[in-house]
Parts: sequence; structure tokens; C-alpha cells
Amino acid sequence: MNVGMTDRFARWISILCDSSFLSLPIFLAFGYVSARTSGLLWAALTLLIVTGIPLAYLILGRQRGWVSDLELSRREERPRFILVSLSSDVLALLVLRFLDGPHLLTMIVLTYFCLAVVMFAISSFWKISMHMAGVGGFSTALVFVFGAPALWALLSLPLVAWARLHRRKHDIPQLVAGALVGAMITALVFGWIGLFI
Repeated sequence: MNVGMTDRFARWISILCDSSFLSLPIFLAFGYVSARTSGLLWAALTLLIVTGIPLAYLILGRQRGWVSDLELSRREERPRFILVSLSSDVLALLVLRFLDGPHLLTMIVLTYFCLAVVMFAISSFWKISMHMAGVGGFSTALVFVFGAPALWALLSLPLVAWARLHRRKHDIPQLVAGALVGAMITALVFGWIGLFI
């Protein structure tokens, strides 16, 4: 594989493994497992809030100059984006709670919220990998919901780590920390907090 192809491959992995993109199949699967057709409608509504609002912020911010790129390469741009994400998570949790939405969707949105709080705190002083946190979190959630057959999802971690390292977006400690934080927060929500909601 030549250098140009390797660069494009790394870029596409970064795009396809971004939380905004990965959330589509994950939320739809969790919605379907929860309540079949009505669960898919719930998943679509939840995605519109949780992913749509932050994505709109990024697109508008790129056009207006609030953000330098859609990957938020500059650490100082991340806290404000995370606050927007936190707000959309709270809105989605309220909608799911008061309209009696599927439990699994509530769990994944609560995971988003808890992860965003931790990422906000860390991003205030260090550029932890949000890509790896997302992939680590989604992989862990899949294992909790679907069991051992979902362990294959963990294979995405070294691939995403390579892509982010190749593109010089993060160093190894930032990548490892992102994966660990994503997996640990998700395990905490699905394994313990979820028992009480």
C-alpha cells in the first residue's frame, strides 16, 4: 500500500469510527432489540437529539469559524463541543425517561452523558482521544448486550489507534487512555448504574 493510499485508509477509518457515525448502527440495534419496530423509531428520535445536535454545532462551527475542523484537532475547541453534547444527552435522557423509552437506549445515552462529563474534565488540560473513547465504549456496550459473540468489536481498537496515530492526531498515551476511559465508563453504567434506573 503506497503512502497516499495509507493516508486515505487512515482517514476513512477515522471517519467511519467516529462516534457520530458508529452511533447509527449501535442505537438502531439497541432500539430493535428493545422493542422491534417501535424501538427503531425511538432509536431514530434519540439519534436525532444525541448525534444531530452536536453534529449541527460542528457543521455550523466550521462554517462560522468556531472550530478548525470536524475532528476538533485543537484541544481548546473541545470543551465547548462537549458541553453541547452534554446538553443534548440531558435532553435525550429527559425524553426517554418521561415518555417511557426503551431501557437500553436510556443506558447508552446515560453512558454518553457520563463519558462526556469525564471527557470534559480531561479535555480541559489534556487531549485524550475521543475516537478511542467512543470505540472502547461502544465495543464494551455491545459485549454487555450481545455477549461473547460481540467480542469481535474489540478488534476495532487497534485499527482506530493505528489510524489516529498515523494521522498524528494523538500519541499512544492519549489513545490508550481514551480506550480505557470509554470501556470503564460503559462497564460502570451497564454493569452497575443500570441496575438502579
